[in-house]
Amino acid sequence: MTTSATGTGIAAIAVSGEGFSAEIAYEGATLLSWRPKPADGGEGENLVDGYLTAAELQSQNGVRNGILAPFTNRIPDGRYGFGGEMHHIEPVLAHETLVFHGFARALPFALVQSSEEPGAHILIFRAEISPADFRGYPYRLAIEVEYRFAGHEVALDIRGINRGDRPLPFAAGWHPYFRLPGTRSIDDLLLTLPSRTAIATDGNLIPLRDPQADIVKREDSRFLHAPLAGHVLDVCFTDLVASENGLYETRLENRHDGSSLTVWQERGHMHVFTGDTLARGRRHSIALEPVEMPTNAFNHRELADAITLQPGETRSFRFGVRLEDAR
Repeated sequence: MTTSATGTGIAAIAVSGEGFSAEIAYEGATLLSWRPKPADGGEGENLVDGYLTAAELQSQNGVRNGILAPFTNRIPDGRYGFGGEMHHIEPVLAHETLVFHGFARALPFALVQSSEEPGAHILIFRAEISPADFRGYPYRLAIEVEYRFAGHEVALDIRGINRGDRPLPFAAGWHPYFRLPGTRSIDDLLLTLPSRTAIATDGNLIPLRDPQADIVKREDSRFLHAPLAGHVLDVCFTDLVASENGLYETRLENRHDGSSLTVWQERGHMHVFTGDTLARGRRHSIALEPVEMPTNAFNHRELADAITLQPGETRSFRFGVRLEDAR
């Protein structure tokens, strides 16, 4: 393992082992590259479409492979209530107009652990938030991001740790972009999604509420197994159905050679974004985002207990991705 500025000028950790190499930026603990090595011993292709330059990382366009915490997706006008108080969060970066995707993606993380187990490399990054750091989030929170690389699989664990003396709201997720070896467009891919239900939203992607203030859902079974060609998506799928192993698994497949990439998660929802509005590489990759809570969770009364992290409490959200080679 080495510390480097990478060829992109981004300060990062480079790590490699049997079957893989990867780079993780200190800023946001952001995965820049993940290259499962082919059987012939070559370098392998980068299957996560990460930031290519330091300027692109600073822009946060597309939030490429961003760690989402302590909230995921959008909070309308940055306003939410918690613990009997109203709060108003401002946009995370000066050039942004929306409050979205949390603070972690722009925080400086430190590498606090690097270790090896048989067949696996483990890296743990940590960042701290103090009450004065972000207006509208007056809490003391530590965020840990664990990467576990093993051959053609990487597992992530995002942990929120309440280091204060009062409850705080917390939800986590990941915003990765994926492609498969030898493909140039997501139109070459099939998507298998374990859901028949999507969350209905307004034009700003905020979940709609029914007269009882419950989140509105709609039937959407298009991607039980279907080509991505012709589909434009920025949708959160819910009511996921577990595989036989107890995990929720979303799969991309190269319809030409049968290679596939599976994103698994222990719980939560799957947000799918086809990348049609990216500044670079539109539809070159697809965002398959495991998220612990639906959008605007801080304002859903029925989720109050689920988002609450008590003083001294740690909550973990685990998920990962694995590659299966061409048949």
